[in-house]
Order: sequence, then structure tokens, then C-alpha cells
Amino acid sequence: MKISHIQLPQSSAYLSLRQALSVLKHLLGSQPAWVVGGTLRDLVIGRPLHDVDLVVNQPAIGLAQSLAKQLNASLVVLDAERDIGRVVLADGKYLDLAHLRAADLTSDLTDRDFTINAMAAPLYEQAQLGQIIDPHAGLNDIATGTLRMVQANALANDPLRMLRAVRIAAQLGWQLDPATDQAIIAHAELINQVAVERVRVELLAILATRWSASWLRYLDRVNLLPSLIPEIRPMYHHTQPNIHFLDVWEHSLETITAGEWLLAQLEHDQQPVPPAPPALADDWHPPAFFQQPATLRMLPNLTLQLQWAEQVVAQMQQPIGHTASNRALWKMAILLHDCAKPATRVDKPDGSVSFHEHQTIGADIARAVYQRLRFSNQEIEYMCKVIAGHMRPGQLYSQPETTAKAAYRFFRDLKESAVDTLLHALADHMATRGPLLQEHHWAYQAAWTDAMLGFYWDAEAEQKRVPLLDGHTLMQELGLAAGPQIGLLLEAIREAQAAGEVTDRESALALARRLHT
Repeated sequence: MKISHIQLPQSSAYLSLRQALSVLKHLLGSQPAWVVGGTLRDLVIGRPLHDVDLVVNQPAIGLAQSLAKQLNASLVVLDAERDIGRVVLADGKYLDLAHLRAADLTSDLTDRDFTINAMAAPLYEQAQLGQIIDPHAGLNDIATGTLRMVQANALANDPLRMLRAVRIAAQLGWQLDPATDQAIIAHAELINQVAVERVRVELLAILATRWSASWLRYLDRVNLLPSLIPEIRPMYHHTQPNIHFLDVWEHSLETITAGEWLLAQLEHDQQPVPPAPPALADDWHPPAFFQQPATLRMLPNLTLQLQWAEQVVAQMQQPIGHTASNRALWKMAILLHDCAKPATRVDKPDGSVSFHEHQTIGADIARAVYQRLRFSNQEIEYMCKVIAGHMRPGQLYSQPETTAKAAYRFFRDLKESAVDTLLHALADHMATRGPLLQEHHWAYQAAWTDAMLGFYWDAEAEQKRVPLLDGHTLMQELGLAAGPQIGLLLEAIREAQAAGEVTDRESALALARRLHT
């Protein structure tokens, strides 16, 4: 692959970055700077840019401070010891400036992780870039879609690079070269030397990708995932009742596979399946198995169409806590939704098996995992609610009728996790039955899910959530003092309102009086 030079796109979306680079070059004068790493890689590939990585042969934080002042931008010191600063522009885009990490540019590039990130292009006037410097044939690896270490000790030098390799390959739909794959296997035990905050960022980025289940299988088989989350080990080879076609652990991976297919259906995503991650010689179900739900091997034309698909997709894109969207958190919850099944298993005399309260105990186990990985409290509450509530949709739709009160209580109890728990139930059902899934059962659950979403999102439902009374009115009308009883009465009114039993102020007051007497 031969590219003489590459430039930032001329569209208005990149105007702030081009202007910032022009100002930077003016500040540099005759001193050099190079655009490097992921920025150059993404320019070659044609991926959208939100930032520019640069190296300079002078104190970088001081230069970043001067640039921020010139641009009326913000300065963030990313790493004082390694002299790395970030200049955040008004539109949220940013430039990362780093001091050369070695004696010269060639040595700096050699110290980097992967060949596709070990390229540079000199910065000239007016944000122009010079010829690409590619000492490790990164352009050839881009042409073949291959992720390759720059040197043999690249992963041992920074064990986080093992997760980064998987993240980049998953994001780009590329393959790991055999030497990089073997180095990951050899150094997997080093991952616990890495700060958990850095691990969490990479793990979430992997989960946010389209085919993360297959890469989770790869992380599992090379011993990275169980090193980070040893709580998954009891799930290995733990058999389940005949309604399931996989053991507890593989069912969890298959549920993520099904969840990814569901989201692709709702988003009308028809991307071709990328190359599968490497398989081990003794893989009973290799990563490629988890690129497509097993159900589709028997029912290739199966689809999912929901009236409320647009709202579901929008919700999946909403941020929760520090996470860019809840898609990755949702999959993180799915990963551990059955983690307590081994601990709660009871084999009964009639040959049946129960896992009583595995969802509640599983949420407690998962909470400890999430706390260890330093998720925020808001993120932890979201994921634990999905796990603790994941049996409730099945309990509801197995009844002859789902009443308005039951639906109200479901959304009341699960709050921001409710919609995603419904989607999890669909994925769980598909992953449970696999090739034995019956289309009419699938159609029924999809229709039931749509009805539940309608209860939550349609205009009539929204109107029913407008409070008919407030606490002050209740105290005044019933002669009550402030206290817990007011909250209980208001909740009873909200539930009756959702069920259509009270529709105005007067009927709400009448209900409150009956309950109070």
C-alpha cells in the first residue's frame, strides 16, 4: 500500500482542528511536530476524527499551555511524568501533544504498540501534512486488515496493549497476526498489573463494538477475561436443564450474541460479518460460533420488528455515568446475569433443577465485580437492576394477562433499567432455545415486549404519568401531617392512575380518603 501523503478533510467538521494545527505550527516556528498514531491510521482508513495526536521535540505540556491560551481553549495535563498535555477546543475536539518518548522519531515509533499506530507525518504550515513515515510497514497491515505488534516485547512492556489489540481489531473488523495472538496468550497473566481504570475503559470499548461476543470468547480462551473476572470460572461447563442448549457460561456469551443481533435488527445494521478472532486448537465453540445467534442456523430469515425500535435505539445511545452509551453496560450486565447459577443450583429428586434467587444473588456477586473495576455508582445500579430484574419479564408474559398495574410496577421498580431488561429478556429467550426456538413463541414475546414498551412510551401512558395530586394537597384535603403515609398514598394513586382506575383530581382524592380511613 503506497500513500505519499495524507491530509485532514476539508469539510467544516474539521475546521477547528485545521485552525488549531495552523496555530500550533506558528508557535513551533522551525521546530518539528508530527501527527502520529491512531490519528494517522484513521486518516488513512477514512474513519471520522475527533482528535489529533502529535509528538514534538520539546516540552509538550508547556507548548500545549501556549496553544490553549492562543485558542482560548482548555488545557488538561494527561501525564506530567511523560509530558503529555491535551488542548480541548470549544467544539469538544482536542489535540494531544506528547514529548518524543525516545531519542528520535524513529525510536519513538519503534516503542509504540502496533505497526498501524507506528506511523508519522510531519506537520507543515496551514495544517498541511508531509509524506508518511512508515518504518514498520503499517500501511501494508492496513491494506490487509492486520493488527501486528511493532516488536516482540511490545505487549510485555505494557500489558494493557493486549486488551487494546482486541479493542482495535474489534472496532475495525480486522484480524490479529499469529505472533500477536501468541504473545497475548503468553502474557495474559500480566493483565492484573494494569490499573483497573485503564482496563475498564478498554473492556467497555470492546463491549461497545458490533461483534463483541466473539471477542469476549477470545478473551476468555486466552485467559484474559477470567484473570480480570474470576467470578466467571464457576460458570464453565456448568450444565443446565434441557430447555437450554448451552452451559451457563456459553449461554451468557450466546445471550450477548443474541443481544447484538437484536440491536442490529432494530438499527437496520447490515454490516458484513468480519473475520473471526483466532481460535484455540481445543475450542469446543470457537469465537466464530458467537458471531451469529445459533437460532439463525435453523431460522435464517428470522427478524425482529418493534413499533418502538427507534426509541429503544435512542435509549441505547444515551450515556449512563461516565460511559458514552449504555450499550456496553447492558452487555456487561448480560455477561454476569447468570453468574450465581452454580452457587444456587439444587438438583431435585424428580430430576429437575432449580436456581432459586440466582438473579438476586447474582446481582450481589456482579456488584462486587463492578466495584472492583471502579464503575461509578450510577453505572453499577443500572447493571445490577438488569441482573436482579432479568427474570421478571418472563414471569409477567407467562401469565394469561399482563395487567396495567403489573406493567406499572415493573417500570417503577426497574426505573432506568426497565426497557433494557425487556430487551435482555428477548436476547435471553433466543439464547436459551437456540436452534430449538419456535417462531410462534418468538413472535409472541416480541409482540408482548412491544406492548410493554407502548405502555411506557405512548402518549396515553405519558399522560397517565402526569401527577394528579401532590403531597401538599393531600395533607391539606385529608388533614394529614407530613410523613411516610403521604408517600404511600401518592404511590397508590400513581398505580391506580396507570391502571386507569383514577383519572382526575377528584377520583384521586376519593381513593386517598378510602385508603386513609
